[in-house]
Amino acid sequence: MVKKSKLSEIPKVTYRPPVVVVLGHIDHGKTTLLDYIRRSKITAKEAGGITQKIGAYQVEVTIGKKEEKRKITFIDTPGHEAFAKMRGRGAQVADIAVLVVAADDGVMPQTKESIAHAKAAKIPIVVAINKIDLENANLKRVKGQLVKEGLIPEDQGGDTPAVPISAKTGEGVPELLEMIGLVADLQEVKNEPQAVLEAVVIESSLSPQQGPVATIIVKRGTLRVGEEIHAEDVGGKVKALIDDQGRRVKEVVPGMPAEVLGFSKVPPVGALVTSGEKTPPTVKLEAEKPTVEQPGIQATNLNVVLRADNQGSLEAIASAIAGIRVEDKGVNILLSGVGQIVDSDIYLARTGSGVVLGFNVGISPSAKTLAEDFGVGVRTFTIIYELLEAVEKLLHGAEALKKAEIKGEGEVIKTFVLLSGDVVLGVRVSAGKIGYRDRVKVLRGEEEVHQGRVRGLKRGPKEILEATEGQEVGVLIKPQIEFKVKDRIAVC
Repeated sequence: MVKKSKLSEIPKVTYRPPVVVVLGHIDHGKTTLLDYIRRSKITAKEAGGITQKIGAYQVEVTIGKKEEKRKITFIDTPGHEAFAKMRGRGAQVADIAVLVVAADDGVMPQTKESIAHAKAAKIPIVVAINKIDLENANLKRVKGQLVKEGLIPEDQGGDTPAVPISAKTGEGVPELLEMIGLVADLQEVKNEPQAVLEAVVIESSLSPQQGPVATIIVKRGTLRVGEEIHAEDVGGKVKALIDDQGRRVKEVVPGMPAEVLGFSKVPPVGALVTSGEKTPPTVKLEAEKPTVEQPGIQATNLNVVLRADNQGSLEAIASAIAGIRVEDKGVNILLSGVGQIVDSDIYLARTGSGVVLGFNVGISPSAKTLAEDFGVGVRTFTIIYELLEAVEKLLHGAEALKKAEIKGEGEVIKTFVLLSGDVVLGVRVSAGKIGYRDRVKVLRGEEEVHQGRVRGLKRGPKEILEATEGQEVGVLIKPQIEFKVKDRIAVC
């Protein structure tokens, strides 16, 4: 009798399907690539077409010489704007970014923005050099441009996979899928179906027939029909789960996308989803704030998103602020580009604990509101030397800014849900003053769990502009999270 090896008793580690987001410049082929992958992986019995399209889908691919079958989940909302919105609440949505760069156009402004957002998310980048079927395709030029952006292709001694493809004909797409699988193996994202549920909302809407509908991707644990669910302040009970092929399923496992019916109202995109009958444990809404590393740059730097009215001004300002140093601190440019300040700039600055600076440009109304709510510093200038002076002052005062004096504080004693779905906090002011439009941080114990702005303040039925020590008032804070009794609200 052959003795059984103890090694055979060790459980084999399995990995969940990686979640992939596709980024890149407009018209470089992001949607064409996603559509080709989706169509080419439909089985024969589904040849009539997929009955329902949701915001993500899975494909099965063959990886390596052993021809191992693996699944990959693609988020079907391409573009760094959508990606930034998903990450706005700190959710780590994707495991890998596929950067699509057209072989004829090369690296363009939105390509650079996509690179910045992928780096801020600290996820590996796989480059798909698309449109190689065109006569004016120039792989050498594109790879040279990628090097300038800090993405050195593997065939040039770097660690960035760059796969030539044609999303139109399908040439190179199998190799791209295999590369994604290989990169995923290096990520070692464990499959944990028995863990506490963690999922992310990637799309949400209100259907006239079905009510609130959310597309989610499960990262850990398993979601089942009938379970109580929570996405920030939005609760509900799972009535139905629909997979990426329009089929009703009883459960959704790690790496799998699905539509969820049963939320009480439309949950916000990027919200983290948990399950359980009781109020779920608070999930940190602030992800670990990454820094985009550059040679000679330390984490004590001032992180900046820079916008200017033209390329000449942009290059001149970027060069000038790169030379500014205060003691051991310098400037780290997370992203620079031409045009007005937009929402994704605010998300990126928030992720990198930075500021947004503009020269001769405006700021979109939605970006201005977002900056106020998140507490992201935004300043615009019409004179270059004033911008440079401001950078130097920020470097001098970086620590002072972090230790801002608390002007007012209160404790949450009750929460109320309005007909609109907004959550109003019953707050007892314990020190100082809390005012309308004040920027506040929410503390749970000693941990900061959220930042926002006071968008409503009432004492009884009366709207007020300011509440003082000892008063009990109703406070509306935006953006909203799952607030808890005994949370502290601090005005900075």
